[in-house]
Amino acid sequence: MSVALRTALALYPARYRRDRGAELAEVFADTTEGAGRLATAREALDLAGYGLRMRVGLTATALGGRLLAVAAPLLAGTLVGLSALPGFGDSRLLHVQGAARAGLHAPVNELVENLAILGLAVVPLLLAAAVATGAWRAARVLGTGVALLAAVRLGFAAVQYCDVQHGDYWFFLYLATALVPYLLGGAMLAAAPAELLESRGRTDRLLVLAGAAAGFAVTRAQGAYDTRNLMDDWWPLLLLVVPLLLVLFAARDRLLPAALGLAVMPLTAAFSLFSLWEEVGGMWRLAPAVLLGSATLLLAARALAGGRRERALEI
Repeated sequence: MSVALRTALALYPARYRRDRGAELAEVFADTTEGAGRLATAREALDLAGYGLRMRVGLTATALGGRLLAVAAPLLAGTLVGLSALPGFGDSRLLHVQGAARAGLHAPVNELVENLAILGLAVVPLLLAAAVATGAWRAARVLGTGVALLAAVRLGFAAVQYCDVQHGDYWFFLYLATALVPYLLGGAMLAAAPAELLESRGRTDRLLVLAGAAAGFAVTRAQGAYDTRNLMDDWWPLLLLVVPLLLVLFAARDRLLPAALGLAVMPLTAAFSLFSLWEEVGGMWRLAPAVLLGSATLLLAARALAGGRRERALEI
């Protein structure tokens, strides 16, 4: 057994590997017989990718995979609603305009960051258009692109603001929370099972529009991720908890409301936690509440899922 095959099989759950490992190895050997290194590597990556999907519950038959597939058009819409638009006093628009004015004459490091800024302004629009027209393969590629562009900006921010002696960790955390929606939204859309993504015409277009409206609403409610508009009172908690509660509908197999919560969550979770952190006066004061809330939601999800299984057995 080759190293590539052993590595790929190691990603599968132990029980599945024990029951089906020999069969998978045989199919892999038949498929790659006489194939070149590139073709063999591609087959190994495909095999490893499906094993990883099984590990994290994102196959086409798993609840997580089905939920992501339903949420995909909404995710594409929320990324459009997240965009910095003129006429709303959005400070992020200044970064986009500055990157556009700099053109190709900026130093190399600034040029890469500027391209990432411009990419995050343009690629979500292309992504929404791809979903609306049923071009799901292109949409998954563009979703990966959105996540990578956000990662590039986050990397530059880490270099710029996380210096040991003169670092501005507060501003880095703020900027990171503004990039999390792109990072998570793009990654979740790219992770949706390809076999479940098929063009549904008007339904997909309506879901993209609904996602864009929801994304625009929560972005405005959060002051467009501007530190001068940090939320207070109950707003951060509300924007954090409501999407989480909607996701719990998935335990009852009600995927549409759960998909809406999942699509909005990347836009609200990070900045809401940042606002709560500022309001309570530090991360350590916030940590117990976060842990308690997470545990409560986990127990609620298990209880709902258990009730669903009991009803299925009765039927």
